[in-house]
Amino acid sequence: MVRTSEAIKTHFFSAIRAFTQLELMRVEELIDNWYELQRNLSLQVARDFILEHLSQKFILTA
Repeated sequence: MVRTSEAIKTHFFSAIRAFTQLELMRVEELIDNWYELQRNLSLQVARDFILEHLSQKFILTA
């Protein structure tokens, strides 16, 4: 959440830039839709998080 006018402008610019980049990727057929990219990124982040913390659990219980 942003409150200053400068932060609002930065947030708005970032949102427009992200939208433009996603549309370019879709037009160039690098992705089928925006949700595919989000899903793949979310799955990878969740997988890495679980694997990292799983190995830490084994260290603590060993």
